[in-house]
Amino acid sequence: MNATTLLFTEIAISLATSLIVLYLVSNSLKAALLDLCPNQAQAGFWLSYARVMLLIAPLLLVLLIDSVAEGDTLAELRTAFIAALAGMLLGLINLGKKMYIPVERQTRRAGRDDKA
Repeated sequence: MNATTLLFTEIAISLATSLIVLYLVSNSLKAALLDLCPNQAQAGFWLSYARVMLLIAPLLLVLLIDSVAEGDTLAELRTAFIAALAGMLLGLINLGKKMYIPVERQTRRAGRDDKA
């Protein structure tokens, strides 16, 4: 496999991985954002933002790893898949941390309200 074909295959691996994960979390994420955000426009923005970030993070990691990794085709594809999953994991961890902040605030407020 030549270098160009390999690069586009690695990009496809990254995008496919991202799209599968986005498909799995989009409905729940949208519902959570609608619950957390004051209006639907803000929830829509944050949903779009999360989707873009969950596409970019794995892709950037795959491209970064591709620029330094050398080996046979199978090893490079395996490395691309690992990089895509690692990028997705980092993106989801970051998203989870950001989503937890308003949930924690609501939980603390509810706890204070119950005590009053």
